[in-house]
Amino acid sequence: MLVLSRLQNSLSQILEPPELHTAVLLSPSGQLISFVSYPSRSKDEIRVIAGLSGEVWQETQHTGPGMVEGEMGRIVVLPIDEPLETRPGPPPLPEDYQPLMLLVLNATPNVDWETLEVKGTELASKIAIPLAKLREHLTVRKPPPMPVPSAMTSPVRPR
Repeated sequence: MLVLSRLQNSLSQILEPPELHTAVLLSPSGQLISFVSYPSRSKDEIRVIAGLSGEVWQETQHTGPGMVEGEMGRIVVLPIDEPLETRPGPPPLPEDYQPLMLLVLNATPNVDWETLEVKGTELASKIAIPLAKLREHLTVRKPPPMPVPSAMTSPVRPR
């Protein structure tokens, strides 16, 4: 069972306001799971961060952590995944393989990128172990391909 209060507690422990002020947990498809921020931010602002982070992840997932800086500050997107020895299949991973979740850290430009990455990696490793037990329930499966219409199955048009 996914206990959101424990996840929020873990997320809040990484914050160092006012510099490192927001931590967000997303599904690999960009759905908001949980967040903490100090000072408190509106859910709309968190959704903007989640949307931006989802795009960053899609563009950078094969090269490591995603990083972007803009009017929201510095944003780092890290995968939360099982330790290498427990991942399904030998490297390289299957093409449709996804991390368990994504961890997003949002900070001011006063926090250097390396610090954000180190703190995020430590937290991701910490919460990956209990989340790994839920992989089969967390993984979003791709829908089956749509059948290709053929001449034999073309729609009948009324006369």
